[in-house]
Amino acid sequence: MNRKSTIAGAVILAVLAAVLPLSVSYYISRTHSIEAEQRHLTEYGSWTIERSSIAVSDAISALHEIDAAGFSDCSEQHIDAMRLTVMNHRAIEEVGFYKNGLLGCTSWGPVTKVIAQRPADYQTADGIRVNMRIHPAVSKGHPVIAFEYKNHNVLVDPSRLVDVLVDNNMSLALANDRGDVLATLNNPDPALLKKALSTNGSGSTRDYLYATYRVPGWVAIAAERQDYAFAGFRRQRNYMLPIAILLACIMIAAIVLVLRRRLSPLAELEIAVRKREFINHYQPIMELATGRCIGAEALVRWRRPDGSLTPPNFFIPLAEESGLIREITDQLIQLAIDEMHAALSADPEMHIAINLCAADIETGRPLESLALALAARRLPTSSIWLEATERGFIHADEARESLGRAQKAGHPIAIDDFGTGYSSLGLLHSLPLDVLKIDKSFVDAIGTDSASSTVTGHIIDIARQLDLEVVAEGIEQQQQADYLRSHGVRYGQGWLFAKAMPRDEFLAFYGKHRRASAA
Repeated sequence: MNRKSTIAGAVILAVLAAVLPLSVSYYISRTHSIEAEQRHLTEYGSWTIERSSIAVSDAISALHEIDAAGFSDCSEQHIDAMRLTVMNHRAIEEVGFYKNGLLGCTSWGPVTKVIAQRPADYQTADGIRVNMRIHPAVSKGHPVIAFEYKNHNVLVDPSRLVDVLVDNNMSLALANDRGDVLATLNNPDPALLKKALSTNGSGSTRDYLYATYRVPGWVAIAAERQDYAFAGFRRQRNYMLPIAILLACIMIAAIVLVLRRRLSPLAELEIAVRKREFINHYQPIMELATGRCIGAEALVRWRRPDGSLTPPNFFIPLAEESGLIREITDQLIQLAIDEMHAALSADPEMHIAINLCAADIETGRPLESLALALAARRLPTSSIWLEATERGFIHADEARESLGRAQKAGHPIAIDDFGTGYSSLGLLHSLPLDVLKIDKSFVDAIGTDSASSTVTGHIIDIARQLDLEVVAEGIEQQQQADYLRSHGVRYGQGWLFAKAMPRDEFLAFYGKHRRASAA
């Protein structure tokens, strides 16, 4: 993922981090307020059942009481007993007596007109017959519920079944387990009652919240408009909002921190190592006298996900400082052998030079894995030159020991960037070296009036005294190549011959210049 994609992703995450906690807090606040209101409604449903059970029990008790008195003649004593029953039972409005299917008398007195007994709407399990809507023929009151047992009935005002003190203009309904609505309070919406009776528990419509409460034989429904839940929602929201804002700030700060770390050079380098984004380019090493290519130096490049290449001077110092250079070196050694093993096998005179960092020079850490990789491809150790930068000789004793092991194993050892570090002639004399590479800064001074223009000749003399082969780096002009060749330098590399190139381009170049002769 490139920087633009990373930043775009971070912006999206930051927006989500800002919006998500607020959305979640809104959802939680609303959900909690609705759940709290529905629990509230359920409580009212249970209170309604409790109140209606008291009223119905009172009415049934009145029926059994008047029946047990044994009256069946509408005598004055019978009527007085019915009146006493009404007085003793608060739930009932009137008591009646049927004889031969006709209403003979009520607690109001004898009935002179013909009133037939109505068939019951339904009958309870304990034998009580129920008529849900009766218009009292004697008292002429509003519709009531009639409970009948044997020849007596009692009339109950439906409001007594839902006589519950409610708030928020809440509406209540009581129904039997068949779904017949017996009593209501505050005119609940018929469509809402139909839906509530067909479901269990709590629910909602666009306008209402409701809860049902069921016991054997009865169903109570409590409902209120959703507007009344908003007060609880606002309280919940005001409580949750500061927490949501704080959480959003924390999340955004975390995203910014991660983004800064992700976009830091070290973080990008760590990801590149993990994803193996490093590749080798190969710069040809030429024989100056003949123009023949004898091998190449493997130079690392960082190929970004977008295909762009980052040169080593932009990341190698950081890799060395952080220790990531070891993993990069291991990847590039394996890559060089994998890419070049066929060419190296086909031409024993060809070699690939690989740079080692200071830590690896001192410890010799890569030597074992390098030996295994070469053995797996059946390549001689002489096909891989090891280049040690002069800066790697700070701890000379350790460097001497590890370079000695590498040379003993068959690797030609080159000192790179000579003259830019801390070594002395005596130190170089004691190190196991085969090749001295003249740094580009000295090659650039050839033919100029700079103070370092004469240094190149001295470096060549030092190499001759130490019996070292010389490779000049950074040759860009023909006069530089002529000067070096005339002073006995055998090999060189630089843009005069070719830039560092991918494997396939280098192999094509090598095939063309393998046996070339100097012009």
